[in-house]
Amino acid sequence: MEKILIIRESDFKTKADALEHIASELGFPSYFGGNLDALFDCLCDLDEDTNIAFDNPVFGESPEWYVMLCDTVIDAAMENECITLYCPVSFEDMDESEF
Repeated sequence: MEKILIIRESDFKTKADALEHIASELGFPSYFGGNLDALFDCLCDLDEDTNIAFDNPVFGESPEWYVMLCDTVIDAAMENECITLYCPVSFEDMDESEF
């Protein structure tokens, strides 16, 4: 069965809150270390189709932990073909040099 996880920056006050939610929703093992390295490892170990959607961080406005969390999820998705990402992208604040 496919898993679906939605991560919204506004739902969490801290990185620890977000990591706990992700671990719970995706059924990470009890030995999950509760840090970004452990998140990467556990995401790479997923063997079920998993859909992850998250808010794109707003650079300069989003907390650093959220930006790093998103980067970690993206890196893991690049390693694990079972993960499909859904990320809203807004091009209105970008200039052409960023494409």
